[in-house]
Amino acid sequence: MRKPILYLDHDVHFYFVAALRRRGYEASSTQEFGNQQASDEEQLVFAANRGWTLFSYNTGHFSNLHQQWTAQGKTHAGILLAGQFNPDRTLRRLFNLLFLANPEDFQNRCLFLGSWLDV
Repeated sequence: MRKPILYLDHDVHFYFVAALRRRGYEASSTQEFGNQQASDEEQLVFAANRGWTLFSYNTGHFSNLHQQWTAQGKTHAGILLAGQFNPDRTLRRLFNLLFLANPEDFQNRCLFLGSWLDV
C-alpha cells in the first residue's frame, strides 16, 4: 500500500515530523522549506503542486480554503485538520488514519482528525 506524503503547517509541533518519519512516513514541515511566512493558500498550493497531503491545526482557514478550491475546480492531495489541544491524542489519531487510508482517500478531501478514534 502506498503511503501519503505529509506536509505539516508551521503551527504543528515539529516532533510530529520525527514521529511520522520513525513510522516510515515521508513528512516535511514548512520550516524545512522556509515557508513559515507563507499564507495558508500558499501553503496549500505548495503541498498540492507536490502531491502532498497538508496537515494543520488551522481548521477554520483550511476548511474554508478547501471549500473555495472545490468550488473553483482546483485539486489538492488532501487536507488533514486537528484541534491543538492534545498533541499525543492527535498523533495517535493521525497514525490510525494513515494506517487505514491510501493517498487516494485524501484526494480533494478535508478530514478532521477528531472523528478518528485514538485507541
